[in-house]
Amino acid sequence: MSVRPAHWVLAAIFSTSLGVGMIFGFEPPLIAIVLNRAGRDSITIGGVIAVSLVAVTLIGPLYPILIARLGLKRSVIYGIACAVLILLAMPLWTGVTAWLTLRILTGCVLGLSWIASEIWMNTASGERARGTVMGIYGTVFSIGTASGPLLLEVTGTRGSAPFMIGAACLAGTLLPLVFVHDDARVQDDARADIDRRRAADSAGTRGLWRFAAAAPVVMLAAAVAGLVESADLSLLPLFGLRTGLRERDALWLVTVFLAGNVALQLPIGLLADRVGRRMMLGACALASAVGPLALPHAIGRPLLLWPLLFVWGGTLYAFYSQGVALLGEVFRAPRELAGANTMFVMTYCVGGVLGPSIGGYALDAWPHWGLPVLLSAAAASLPVGLIVERYRPKR
Repeated sequence: MSVRPAHWVLAAIFSTSLGVGMIFGFEPPLIAIVLNRAGRDSITIGGVIAVSLVAVTLIGPLYPILIARLGLKRSVIYGIACAVLILLAMPLWTGVTAWLTLRILTGCVLGLSWIASEIWMNTASGERARGTVMGIYGTVFSIGTASGPLLLEVTGTRGSAPFMIGAACLAGTLLPLVFVHDDARVQDDARADIDRRRAADSAGTRGLWRFAAAAPVVMLAAAVAGLVESADLSLLPLFGLRTGLRERDALWLVTVFLAGNVALQLPIGLLADRVGRRMMLGACALASAVGPLALPHAIGRPLLLWPLLFVWGGTLYAFYSQGVALLGEVFRAPRELAGANTMFVMTYCVGGVLGPSIGGYALDAWPHWGLPVLLSAAAASLPVGLIVERYRPKR
């Protein structure tokens, strides 16, 4: 049986997504350990790690223009190749100022590859299989993220070796792209759209807001995904410690949470293609609203706690993967996807920056229930948004 060209394209994009996910899981803990060893305080370390997401948000309006000029394939390649060079430069300049600069650059170039990859997947997947493809994408990206700390176990955290090995692994994920062709149709349509919008409105940020107005619930899914994911990964172990768990068991909260993400994205994607992506997004949101409220009752009861975290983790991460699938459903013209996907990623990054701060405040203000209530309320906003969208007048 022959393999269709679209399948080769998707396989190549999944390869690069694996590499980007690996760097997301590899670089932050490496930076944290190295800076902590150098005596830097937690606020400084957190700032160096978080600044890459801020960079994606700030230069977001430029991504559609860059993708229109470069094309999808070159955008992915250039983004990852520049990230490889930045990773190799990090052991040469280890000061906080230098690493802040390099992390800003990392966010900028990986943002380009990130957005171009999702546009390419949406156009290559087709309407019928889009939810499944995005489910596979979520699984692959999660496997990459989970493999980052494992790679760090092999490379260690001292000297230039971990940076060099990480860079080599990231560069290796580009190899499948050699065998696929760019989508010239998307590039030409995107360039025409950029030129038309530039003539009408030179303010790129204002131009992107029209996509948020056209698909507010999709953008809400991105914001909730960024906020809740970042708060969970940062604060679940701390929540576990404050409720009496041992350190090892508290760290297992995140491990099981991520395992659900890896295992459930593909089944959720398959179901979304059959029952409808909005319906599936609403069901996942309801499950993710119940999960945090059940967490305090499940602490100390492993037979209840681990399945709860597994299902909660899988349904929560579907916010992002199925949100991207809905982008392709709402914005069918290829020329619109660059702007819409850019706004989606920018919104996700804003949520990712705010999540740990808001979640930390909630945890301090109301130790036993503050964080669960915040996470539950954020997830519950999605079903409310879907209901409002269903009954609002169509324009």
